[in-house]
Amino acid sequence: MAPRPGGVALSLRRLLLGRPLRSDESGAQRIGVIGALPLLCPDALSSVAYGTQAILVVLASAGTLALWYSLPISAVIGLLLVVLVISYRQVILAYPGGGGAYVVGKETLGPVPSLVAGASLLIDYTLNIAVSAAAGVAAVIAALPMLLAWRVELCVGLVLLMTAVNLRGTRESSLAFGPPTYLFIVMVLVMVAAAMFEGKMFLHPAHPILPAPVVPGLALFVVLRAFSSGSTALTGVEAISNGVPLFKPDSVVRARATMVTLGLLLGVMFLGTSFAAFGYGIVPAAQSTVLQQLAAAIFGRGIFFYLLAFVTMGILLVSANTSFAGFPQLASLMARDGWMPRLFLTKGDRLVYQNGILVIGAAASLLLVIFQGSVIRLIPLFAIGVYIGFTITQVGLIKKHLTERSGQWPTMVAMAGGALLTATVVVVALATKFLEGAWIVALVLPAMVVTFFHIRRHYLAMNQELRLPDADLRPKRQPMVAVVPFSGISRTSQSSLSYALSISENVVAVNVAFSDEQEAQVKEAWAAWAPDPSIRLVVLRSPYRSVTAPVMAYIDRLQGEVGQGQVIVLIPEFVVGRWWQYLLHNQVGLVLQANLVFRKDVVVAMVPFRLSGR
Repeated sequence: MAPRPGGVALSLRRLLLGRPLRSDESGAQRIGVIGALPLLCPDALSSVAYGTQAILVVLASAGTLALWYSLPISAVIGLLLVVLVISYRQVILAYPGGGGAYVVGKETLGPVPSLVAGASLLIDYTLNIAVSAAAGVAAVIAALPMLLAWRVELCVGLVLLMTAVNLRGTRESSLAFGPPTYLFIVMVLVMVAAAMFEGKMFLHPAHPILPAPVVPGLALFVVLRAFSSGSTALTGVEAISNGVPLFKPDSVVRARATMVTLGLLLGVMFLGTSFAAFGYGIVPAAQSTVLQQLAAAIFGRGIFFYLLAFVTMGILLVSANTSFAGFPQLASLMARDGWMPRLFLTKGDRLVYQNGILVIGAAASLLLVIFQGSVIRLIPLFAIGVYIGFTITQVGLIKKHLTERSGQWPTMVAMAGGALLTATVVVVALATKFLEGAWIVALVLPAMVVTFFHIRRHYLAMNQELRLPDADLRPKRQPMVAVVPFSGISRTSQSSLSYALSISENVVAVNVAFSDEQEAQVKEAWAAWAPDPSIRLVVLRSPYRSVTAPVMAYIDRLQGEVGQGQVIVLIPEFVVGRWWQYLLHNQVGLVLQANLVFRKDVVVAMVPFRLSGR
């Protein structure tokens, strides 16, 4: 017996994604604080691996004395983290359905700011996956240079692997990415603690501690650029507010607790790393990261040093998981409001928004192909979007407090300061990285907002057109003409004509002949077959050997004859037992269907005829 079509694909799907989950099993897929850190927070946590370095690289261009300014810059970023934690805890409390900056903007500032926030976050989520994959593969290639020729393939393969893991469900992806996340947290905290208590900091002679050194030519612009670059350490902080529905019961309480936990961990890790890097006299180097130099200075080039290198590579790879969790949730909310295609509302067998996961995986893979898996080419596009979201969130919350007259003036002042800082990051990042690729974000973001309006306009027009103008309007019987194209008298034509007679009293069998001889043969065979006399035979001549064009022209004439009545075209279709057998048959029926499907008052249906499959 031939295998059931699709059986192999179904088995492979079950192997990769697991068994389908019932709707009432959704509770088992929800997460707590411990599960949320590797699912929603690796983007923010992994930024410790490059946040301090991003500051030092910019400052080092002004000389080693300028590295002192990494301390106040890091302190300001730490202060901004506190403001963002406070802000997003309020977002979680006020908007427990998730959505973060998009929902805040929608409720307080109107559709355009909310769509700008939504588009910016969707862009940043996609870029985060591409950057994470490229950075992780770059770390592998640094150890195994012979893989350089396969960089793009490795990047895309990694994205496909993470896509498959996330399609398995929320709980599975959290379990899979938990070990590298927690190991990275522990190792960085141990390293920071060792630096603070070892007593070797500030022994480097090149580092004046106080007062701030006067660096000739150090412009405010350089400091602002260093602040903008270092602010990448806060990307991903908003993901928890987007993923509130993923938490177990008391989701608001759990999400707010996760927000505080992330703030404490990220603050200690980032500020501790920046402080220790300055204290140990770490200067950015092309051959080693700041984090690795710090590990070497504290513990030497032993087990801890090499283990941290692999764990850092792991957390950079895992950081893409934040986007796989945040993008589908945000896209589903925007689709529910009519701004994005409704396919993003669909939950798959594993109770995740599978279309959102597939779309962001495909988009990130395309970016990696276009930019050839280069971290340097992708980085200038990164982090701009998330800071636009930060700014809109804080401005929206300030307006909410003012509208509700909450009287929380200290909180509003803090948010105003935070909005000023995040807006500064956006402006400086666009100004300094515009020619390096930031222009792409500046172009794509408004294009996405315009697209959102077109999508919503389509849905509104469709709903208006489908609305029943009269509640008493009922279905009514409508005369139909059933048209059955056939190439010759066979079991397929017999089956299709039998079906046509069951749904209409007006059946037309249509054949296309290329010559006088073919026309005569068809009419002779039809007369000998002598089917139901109510079936009309129409033989169309095609001097140019086209089947589709004569059939389309005949249906146009037929529509003119029947007036308001509908025409249904029943196209015979072979169903074979093995996939490769489809290659052995022409696809005239599919071409005809593709041409007819957009015709008004024409219904197209395929009538399957199943072959044995031998």
